[in-house]
Amino acid sequence: MKTVKGFCILFLLHLCLLDSGRTGKVLVWPADFSHWINLQVILEELHHHGHEITVLVPSQSVLIDHTKIPYNVEILQLSVTKETFMEELNTLLYEASFDVSKFSWWEMQIKLANIRRKFLLTFKRVCDSAVTNKELLSRLQAAKFDVCIADPLIFCGELVAELLNIPFIYTFRFYYGNDIERLCAGLPMPSSYIPGITSRLTDNMTFIQRLKNWLLYTVSDMIYSYYVFPEWDEYYSKVLGKPTTLCEIMGKADMWLFRSYWDFEFPQPYLPNTEFELEEFVQSSGKDGVVVFTLGSMVKNLSEEKSNMIASALAQIPQK
Repeated sequence: MKTVKGFCILFLLHLCLLDSGRTGKVLVWPADFSHWINLQVILEELHHHGHEITVLVPSQSVLIDHTKIPYNVEILQLSVTKETFMEELNTLLYEASFDVSKFSWWEMQIKLANIRRKFLLTFKRVCDSAVTNKELLSRLQAAKFDVCIADPLIFCGELVAELLNIPFIYTFRFYYGNDIERLCAGLPMPSSYIPGITSRLTDNMTFIQRLKNWLLYTVSDMIYSYYVFPEWDEYYSKVLGKPTTLCEIMGKADMWLFRSYWDFEFPQPYLPNTEFELEEFVQSSGKDGVVVFTLGSMVKNLSEEKSNMIASALAQIPQK
């Protein structure tokens, strides 16, 4: 018994006297807007526990203000101004939000494919500013980072990690047809009960709806495999100096952290620490329920015409 007590005392002393844990160096490849807002939660915790953080910030970033980041920062200088970048992005957002709805299903898929490709090519300049900057890569190599945290919404974080020969972790929400998760991460996502994000279906589908979801997955896979990936495969092969593919590099991720929120998912058990401040309002809505309308972090304002159009549409439905 004395031996057990002595061991417990020794173990407690060991915990108290030693450092709380080993700290490391973390390199961050972020995405802007709401993705950055979510990533900050992780970075704040890492910083709180003593880890040294370095964030690669594109000079045209909107929400990622390098003057207010309490971590080390490396600015990726781009020739494009923030204003020009926002004009390009707003054009893509307008096409995705308003133009797409005017087309047939097939035309919509082709239009979305073009928008995705343009979106990714817009951020290819950011990748160039990192992987072609030998001075920057030398500094990052000398820093001896332990891990890279990247957002796969914007390709290249995994390429930087590969060049530095360090492990990397992904954190993001989803891709349109769960493409990257399935094709590059190898996650099992059966089309029979996991609807694509743009399908507007639930997990409880009829046979016809399952066929529609399967078709969405198939078309989306073809778009990425033949329309998006080849260009990036060639780019990654050129940078690394050997034949490779985007998915091969992305598949090396040590961990995928998916940001999943119970209030945006299909019905499931409550998670711990759920706040119920809106429960009374929701319960008072009756059988029709409520509608949550949000424009995300990329829309700063709306014209009066669009505001009235949205208000008019919402006024015609029975939901609160």
